[in-house]
Amino acid sequence: MRRLAALFLLCAATAHAQAVIDPGMSKSQVIAKLGAPLAERTSATQTFLFYKNGVERRAGMNDVVILQGDKVVDAVFRAKGRSYSGQSSSPREVSAAAARSIGRQRQPEPPAALSPAPTPTPPVKKPAALPAERAQAEDVARPMPPAGSGQRNAQKAADDAAAAKKAAAAAAEKKAPDATKPDPNAPPAKKP
Repeated sequence: MRRLAALFLLCAATAHAQAVIDPGMSKSQVIAKLGAPLAERTSATQTFLFYKNGVERRAGMNDVVILQGDKVVDAVFRAKGRSYSGQSSSPREVSAAAARSIGRQRQPEPPAALSPAPTPTPPVKKPAALPAERAQAEDVARPMPPAGSGQRNAQKAADDAAAAKKAAAAAAEKKAPDATKPDPNAPPAKKP
């Protein structure tokens, strides 16, 4: 029983031991110290090893070890039992109380009366609508009813009738004789 208790205490002590990652360590050495990564990503010459840290919600990130050419070049740890012996690119953690006090020290914005007045911009003249834009605007103004409805069939018939009327007017205009030109089939006019 004593052996079991001693073994339990030894395991608990090693679990709380500080895992230190040094610059220049290889990927296999990092995995030997921290275990298998949660995820591994590679971008160009860098490899990123991501580890769960237990404070992802508070810290907003996983712990990460960055390798370049199979050598550790940087690490960012938020877990209590991990540290990086080199110079980390991550800023130091700021406590919530310190962040609140920094926010209070921030200078207030100048009043609106002291800020320069915005310069008015001249109105932009809208260009004339192209035929396709006008047609689209008409379709938007008068949307098409759902397919299979009697209303749609009546609207289609009205549209077809309007198109036929327009075509007939154009054809009649084409056939109407022009009063300024003499009719070649008419008999010659008598001279007095």
